[in-house]
Amino acid sequence: MSNFEFLYPEAFWLLIPLAAIIMWLKSTTAHSQVIASHLATAMADKPSNSRRHYGWVALLGVILTVSLAGPSFEKQAIPVSQSEHARVLVLDMSRSVYANDIKPSRLAQIKYKAQDLLPLLNQGQTGLVAYAGDAYTLSPLTTDSATLANLVQNLSPEIMPIQGARADLAVKQAISIMKQAGLNQGEIVLFADDLDTQELEQIKAQLSEGNWTLSVLAFGTSAGAPIQLSDGSLLTTNSGKTVIAKTQLGNLRAAARAGNGQFEKYRHDNQDIANLVSDSAFDAVNTNAKGEELEAKINNGFWLLPLALLCALPLFRKGVIFSFVAMMFSFGFTPNHAQASVLDSAFSNANQRGLAAFQEKDYQRASQEFKDTKWRAAAQYESGDYEGAITSLEGHSDTDSLYNLGSAYAQNGELDKAIASYEMVLQQEPDNADAKYNLDIVQQQQQQQQQQQQQQQQQQQQQQQQQQQQQDSDSDSQQDQQDKSQQSESNNSNQDQTDSSQSQQSEQSEQSEQSQNNPQSQPSQPEDSDAQEKSARGEEPEQQQPQQEQQAQAEATANEQESDDEQGEGKQQTASLSQQQEVDPDIRKLEQVESVRDPSYLLRAQMLLQAKDKAAPSSTGKDW
Repeated sequence: MSNFEFLYPEAFWLLIPLAAIIMWLKSTTAHSQVIASHLATAMADKPSNSRRHYGWVALLGVILTVSLAGPSFEKQAIPVSQSEHARVLVLDMSRSVYANDIKPSRLAQIKYKAQDLLPLLNQGQTGLVAYAGDAYTLSPLTTDSATLANLVQNLSPEIMPIQGARADLAVKQAISIMKQAGLNQGEIVLFADDLDTQELEQIKAQLSEGNWTLSVLAFGTSAGAPIQLSDGSLLTTNSGKTVIAKTQLGNLRAAARAGNGQFEKYRHDNQDIANLVSDSAFDAVNTNAKGEELEAKINNGFWLLPLALLCALPLFRKGVIFSFVAMMFSFGFTPNHAQASVLDSAFSNANQRGLAAFQEKDYQRASQEFKDTKWRAAAQYESGDYEGAITSLEGHSDTDSLYNLGSAYAQNGELDKAIASYEMVLQQEPDNADAKYNLDIVQQQQQQQQQQQQQQQQQQQQQQQQQQQQQDSDSDSQQDQQDKSQQSESNNSNQDQTDSSQSQQSEQSEQSEQSQNNPQSQPSQPEDSDAQEKSARGEEPEQQQPQQEQQAQAEATANEQESDDEQGEGKQQTASLSQQQEVDPDIRKLEQVESVRDPSYLLRAQMLLQAKDKAAPSSTGKDW
């Protein structure tokens, strides 16, 4: 009885109006309204039955009030059941899925069928792997099928780091995921459109090493179709021949047979998915005894109802029970919010109401209802209130709480604290595969963040250098413009002198003509004749030489300015090229993705990070 408590002690406030009503009924009788009280007492030959009724009514009211208060003396563990069965969905993302021998294309149908299958996998855990020239883990084992459906929706061959078709590596990756989760058996569901002999032999060897099941859903036809790329062109071989993607149904059927699984061919209806689910091991559910449990206190107030009925038996007289029920309803269903909440929560506690809201995906209301801080943190996490989840989980030292705390830190952008939380989980449980996986992801994100910060700093420095160079170039340009303006003024003055000289020459020529026409005046002007002869012979060294020098200087200045401009442009182009060379093309694309939050390229970033941590696979000579 150490765990005995009232779940809703505020219900005892109902005793106050109940006592007031009983006292008022006892003090007021029907006789007192007609006969004086001393005469009524003298005339009464036996105790009034109404007084005994008041006692039973009072006892019944107390029992019902205690029942509403929710007495609890035991707890019930509500298990969050989890199936030990696990499966990994493997999707073919080679370029052959662009073939449209099934409409609208193999790629579209693979996505549709995967999204139809995922909601049916409501037992156990499911992982997701995509492959082309290599295999990549998109999600470890999880029960969140909605997240997997979102990942499938954003898949395409364009985002795969390596082109090709290596289904054998995908099967190997799926087995590795289940082994990391501590499982020695599981099912692999392969959605593919082709499988060559070499891949088939590798898959058989991998399946023979453990208790693994392989089921296959084949897409495409034996006749095949050309591969139309995203730009509208058709894929061709090196010799220029158009590639026809044909589906090897025999090899796919042989792989399913080797894996003791089911083989289904694509159908326009959903019967292929129905057969795959009904005939596979999806229905095998073994509840994990180590799963999480929610301790809920049981409301034992209903045990008082038989006692309340016994107390109501003496009241079986016309009008007594009816009046009492009317009284209880009048006080129980007033607009008072406190009393209404008591009646609404009569048969469930706060955690039970929170669990119901959580199951209805009303996470905001669930976080308000839950008294258990762990469950409240789960509801806050699902509603996006990561700071609230962090506050609720602080102070807990168990692995589940630390794991959830790390996830909340990661979602809130506090990567250092997230890493510390995951490391604390691994200190207590070194084999926790989920914590290892999340720790790797967070560390990769932290490295990527640091690289982006370094790149931004480098870009800022380069921009500052470019601005400085631009300022220097502008100052040089201004200086050149000043020199050109001075030179232009000098040229204008020289031009004026030249014009005056030409005018003098014209006057001298006119005088010479006049002297020739008038011989009498010719001997009297020897100096003008000499000047005319010099002008005719082009002897003007004092005027023409400065003009030529000034023109040469102007041309030299213009050439220097053009040279400086070309050098400035060359420096800017060199700086721009060096900046582009320093940043890897994929990293530049990832930076653009970070700004627009494109889910498909975020998946590509995840696969690129995985590709860096392992050796490149050997080529099979088939890149589609």
